[in-house]
Amino acid sequence: MFRRILVENWQTTLTLVSFAIFGAVFVSVLIRTALAPREKINKIANLPLENDHE
Repeated sequence: MFRRILVENWQTTLTLVSFAIFGAVFVSVLIRTALAPREKINKIANLPLENDHE
């Protein structure tokens, strides 16, 4: 069944490039959150989720 699928060279390259971009963004967000100062994390954790202005 899978022998009928023809994968061209540009499709393989596009797939690898998209996985590389996703991986780079994921790792950069992971590093940024791991190195965030504790004060900033506490400030964000204490933000209200809803407005009480009604």
